[in-house]
Amino acid sequence: MQFHLPKPLHGWREFVGEVGIIVIGVLIALGGEQLVEVAHQRQEAAEADSIIRSELDLNLGRLKSRMEIRSCVERRIDEIQALLDKTADQPIIVTPNWIGRPQYWTFLSSRWEAESQAGRAALVDPGKLAEYGIMYAKMQDLLGEMTLEQSDWAKLRTLEHVRRLDPSAAFELNATLQDARYRDWRLALVTSQLFDQAKPLGLYAAKNTTPASRAVCLPITTTRAEADRVSVWPFGEP
Repeated sequence: MQFHLPKPLHGWREFVGEVGIIVIGVLIALGGEQLVEVAHQRQEAAEADSIIRSELDLNLGRLKSRMEIRSCVERRIDEIQALLDKTADQPIIVTPNWIGRPQYWTFLSSRWEAESQAGRAALVDPGKLAEYGIMYAKMQDLLGEMTLEQSDWAKLRTLEHVRRLDPSAAFELNATLQDARYRDWRLALVTSQLFDQAKPLGLYAAKNTTPASRAVCLPITTTRAEADRVSVWPFGEP
C-alpha cells in the first residue's frame, strides 16, 4: 500500500515560504515582548535607583549637620575633662550651669527596605547595589552609636546638680566621658568613610530640614532658662 502526502494548493515552495513567514512573525512578536520587558525592567531599575539615592542623600545631609557641631562636642568634652581632673586634688567643684548634648538624628531606610522587598532593588546595577547596602549598614551602626552617646551625655549632665565629687563618682564620670569621647571619634571616622564612599557614586548631602539643636555649642555658663529659650524644640532641652 502506498501513501501519498497531499500537495499544497500552490506548491511546496510557497507552503514553506508561508510557514517561514508565520515562524518569523512569531519570533518577532516574542522578541518584541522581550524588548518591552527589558525596557520595563530598565525603567524600574532607574526608578528604584533614584529612590534609594534620594534617601541616602537625605541621610548624608544629617551626617553633615552632625559634623558641623563636632568642634562643639570636642570642646565640651575637654571642659568636662578639665573639671574632673581637678577633683583629684579638690573634691569641691565649680558646678557648670550647662552641659548640653550632641544632636541626635535618625537615619532613613524605609525606601531602601520597600524597594528591596518589592524586588526592584535587585534590578539596580549589582556594583552600585552592594555599595548602597554597605552605606545603609554603616548608617545603622552610627545610629546605634548615637543612641548610646545620648545615654553618656545624660549621665554627664548630672554635673549640673552636684557641688562635690568623691573619687568613686569622679571615676564613673571619667569612664562615661571616655565613652562619649570614643563615640564622637567613631562617628567622625565612619562619617568620613561614608562621604568618601559617596563621591564616586555621585551622592551628595541634601539639605537637612530636621531642626539642628546646638545645645552642646552653648557656653558652659549658660543658664538652663536661656538654653531652653534658644532651643529649637518647643518644649526645651532635656
